[in-house]
Amino acid sequence: MATSNIEKVLTVFRGLASRDPDLTAQYIHPEKYIEHNPHAGDGIAGLKAYVGSFPSDNHHLRVVRAFQDGPYVFSQEEGLILGENVFFDIFRFEDDLIVEHWVFSAKDAPPNRSGHTQTDGPTEAKLSVDTHKNKSIVREYYETIHISGDHGKIPQYFHGDHCIRHEPGVVDGVAAFKRDLEELTKHRSIDEIKFVLGQGDFVFIAAKGSHESEPCLYIDLYRVEDGKIAERWGFPEEPPPQEEWKNSNGML
Repeated sequence: MATSNIEKVLTVFRGLASRDPDLTAQYIHPEKYIEHNPHAGDGIAGLKAYVGSFPSDNHHLRVVRAFQDGPYVFSQEEGLILGENVFFDIFRFEDDLIVEHWVFSAKDAPPNRSGHTQTDGPTEAKLSVDTHKNKSIVREYYETIHISGDHGKIPQYFHGDHCIRHEPGVVDGVAAFKRDLEELTKHRSIDEIKFVLGQGDFVFIAAKGSHESEPCLYIDLYRVEDGKIAERWGFPEEPPPQEEWKNSNGML
């Protein structure tokens, strides 16, 4: 029997990986559950139907990281679920049961030019560091650099040129990140942070914006070292067309 909220979330993923609707829903609130995955119907019935729709062959899922911040558990996974993908999930708890779920995904990609995959690197949070301080640092960084667009302040959030990057196709370093960002901002805007969640040295951000004038979600996981950003995982995700959604709760 699972005891912690993280263990309950791991049970959900075991259910997804084994294509078992009842195991997936073991710690889902039977009446309050809100689903934000646009490919699943709302409520516990929608979740079970979604899991039951998975193909029965060549199906796997591995949880890479899982953290807790108050009533929220946020996690990163990789696996073959309706394609080879990398995922970030958020679960919200009430009265020891899951009442709300968000999920974001990107296609799996080969290691980038610095040899990093989308999921490698440290997986355990350093609980000895100040979570609240690290969340404040990352929020300020995100609002200054990505929302306000003040790229001249990038150096103050990093130790020199040190930045480990896990996006496909990129190389490590702050200088390379700044060059890439200058190009990215010609095509995108980030308007609103919806989540800032953290545990120890890890901080997760989910934000809304646009890409080429179409709605886009921006999903990032940061690792903070000695008050500076040291590492980043994440991806943008464009929501599917509204007519394809199986619930009306919005992705974020």
